[in-house]
Amino acid sequence: MKVSSRNIWLALVSACLGMMTGQAAANPAPLDTLMEYSAEADEFDPRYAGADFNISRKLLPEAQATTIEKTRTPRIPPRLDDPLAGAYRFHLARQAAMTDNPAEVAANLEAAIKASPEHPRYQWWRSIQAIKSLDTATLVKVLPHSVRALLKSPVGRGHFLVAWHQGALLLNGFFWTVLVSALYLAWWRKMAHDMGATILKDPKHQPRFLLPFLLPVVLILFKPGWMGFLAIMSIPLVVHARGKVRFLILSTWLVALALVFPGWPILRSAVPTVDPTSEVTLLDRACTLPPSGSMIRDLKKRIGGSEDQNRTNRLTVALAIQEARRGRYQESTRLFRKVLENDNTNFPAMVGAANNTYYRGHMDSAAKAYSKIALAHPKRGEVPYNLAQVYFKKLFVPEATEAMDKARELGYIPSFATSGTNRRKGYAAVVYPPLTNQAMDEACNYEAANYPALVVMSSWRHLLGTPPLPLFALIGGPFLLALFMIMWWNRQNDPTECENCGIPLCHDCTKVHDDAWLCAGCGETAERSRSDMVLATLLKNRSREQGMALSHRVIKVGRLLPGAGHLATEQFRPAFMRLSFLAMGLFLLFAGWTFDLGSEWATPGLMLPGETLHPQWLPMPAALWPGWAGSSVLIGAVMVALSWIIAFLDGPGLRRSIPDRYALAPSNTTRETSPGSGILIK
Repeated sequence: MKVSSRNIWLALVSACLGMMTGQAAANPAPLDTLMEYSAEADEFDPRYAGADFNISRKLLPEAQATTIEKTRTPRIPPRLDDPLAGAYRFHLARQAAMTDNPAEVAANLEAAIKASPEHPRYQWWRSIQAIKSLDTATLVKVLPHSVRALLKSPVGRGHFLVAWHQGALLLNGFFWTVLVSALYLAWWRKMAHDMGATILKDPKHQPRFLLPFLLPVVLILFKPGWMGFLAIMSIPLVVHARGKVRFLILSTWLVALALVFPGWPILRSAVPTVDPTSEVTLLDRACTLPPSGSMIRDLKKRIGGSEDQNRTNRLTVALAIQEARRGRYQESTRLFRKVLENDNTNFPAMVGAANNTYYRGHMDSAAKAYSKIALAHPKRGEVPYNLAQVYFKKLFVPEATEAMDKARELGYIPSFATSGTNRRKGYAAVVYPPLTNQAMDEACNYEAANYPALVVMSSWRHLLGTPPLPLFALIGGPFLLALFMIMWWNRQNDPTECENCGIPLCHDCTKVHDDAWLCAGCGETAERSRSDMVLATLLKNRSREQGMALSHRVIKVGRLLPGAGHLATEQFRPAFMRLSFLAMGLFLLFAGWTFDLGSEWATPGLMLPGETLHPQWLPMPAALWPGWAGSSVLIGAVMVALSWIIAFLDGPGLRRSIPDRYALAPSNTTRETSPGSGILIK
């Protein structure tokens, strides 16, 4: 039988097909399950391709099968997040808060945080809302996230530092004002005596009770500003104070001095973050917002004038991200590679170049690039996440799942935009990471030198001090003078009050009787008396008379200013508590409403004169004034009112705290006195 060559070839082909079909049925091996040779087992898994087929799906050659046609690649890259959506929903949440709609506040704030989970402003505003609503459970839950987001964001941290610095300065100023006022009221009699003896040279040394007004009136004429006024007014108080009171004055003074010190690096580096025209703000916006022609032009202009290589790298990375966002992958890759020539481990440049490779359709090159980045930056979760998108595109599902799990282990859980344009032509969005925190910190430090010292308090120049002196010198000069006077005054060892009736004394008006310092009245009584029994009765009557007058004055002073009466009777702890409570109330009433960590512009010290409630007396942002119904204003008003209510209720307690003076103290009596208090404790 004659067999044709055609029939022979058909038989061979049929036999081969039958063998292949049988093997496939026994060991199914689809493309997404092919495995490479295992060196540990020294054999191939029998379910997959044998040793004769050198196939590895993890290292596929650069062929048409792994390169997407240019017409099928996305024109512009899709995004995982929508930064504008977060800002919009946060704006709606703040509007709902103004109309007292807690349900809308919660819904919009949750949507804003979901769109931008790492935004510190949104996180902190949620914490503030929990505090206002007394929601302790929510506060405990969200506060760690707020702190973490703040620490991870140099720009958000800068906003917080500037707001904290301004708020701390004002709060310290209010407390210092209340403390100085309370001490002057408590020691008014002593101050009047000393000024009468020093200025008027009164031979009788009688107090002139209007003299203490002379010092503040003279100071106001020189316009030293709020802080300078308090510093000069504190000099006589520090000299006459003793113990804890002196420590409190000096501590408050030192805190004010530290807050106005112009050389703190951490504060100076925070200034560019609150300037909307700064380079730091430009970098932050360029790395996160959609492409903008104005930002690209500004970045190119700054790159052209840059002479610092690190600065050039930062600007180039931001420009490359902007170019990639608008679909110019080739130009973006050129810029990223230019950065990598100077810094071969620059994280955003490495990932950005790999992302561009992915969006241009070169899957294997992108996978190799991501694998290389993972070796250089093993702690960054964006890399395995981006690599997973490449594996999904190549239908390598197990490897893609493994990469996604790795990203989650590293703490990277991206937010997903709900927009329908999230995917374009089957391409999943990958992450273009912004500049690292270290790079942003370097940008802040580089630009900080361009700003004058304490520029964040420029709108408070009339409030804090107007003389042609730096604020640090205006507060520090009187502080050094006070320290010098303390050392000189302690060497004098002069009497300060009568040991019988407590009237203020000085070296020139003291009469000594039996080693006791007495005033002119008590001394004259002691000299005229011929009997010790009569002398004891007379001194006792005079002491009780002065004690009753002192008690009346202390109660009046305590009701006039909370805490002043306790300072006059040397009750330090209740005095400090009342002064702090009053100062906090005044701060919340007049300034606390301006320090909203959730607002876009949390820098009341940078307002223009026309933007303030009053450029001199209340230079606070008029746009942020919440009205008298605002929570900060109401809380402050309630605290101030409670302070005076407590002061009126303190009268009986203050009267009981003043002991009677019955007799002249013997030599072994322990004295605990304060200037002007007239207290003798046995």
